[in-house]
Amino acid sequence: MAFTQDLIAGGTESSAVTMEWAMSELMRRPAAFDAATEELDRVVGRDRWVTEKDMPNLPYIEAIVKESMRMHPIVPLLIPRMAREGATIDGYDIPKGARVLINVWAIGRDPELWDPPEEFMPERF
Repeated sequence: MAFTQDLIAGGTESSAVTMEWAMSELMRRPAAFDAATEELDRVVGRDRWVTEKDMPNLPYIEAIVKESMRMHPIVPLLIPRMAREGATIDGYDIPKGARVLINVWAIGRDPELWDPPEEFMPERF
């Protein structure tokens, strides 16, 4: 039941939570905040709101969102999947029909994929 509630909450609050984490990370990293502000001022200006049409011209803002989602996924585990066939991954046997959970949080913090994994760096994207 708790897992289902987490999925529902993730679907209804995902945008707000992602924005909260992005703002939190930007406050901790003033250089990233300054770069985002410069990009927004250059592309959008200060006299109007950002629109969806602006997004292709805001790659740093997009990178901030991606980096925020990498570090702070809305749900740490994706919806369970069923293995369609047997497989061996890193020495672990996964039999056909087994329920598989993907740990997004661990993938986002894996030092073999991200260097350094605990540091907020929109520039990686």
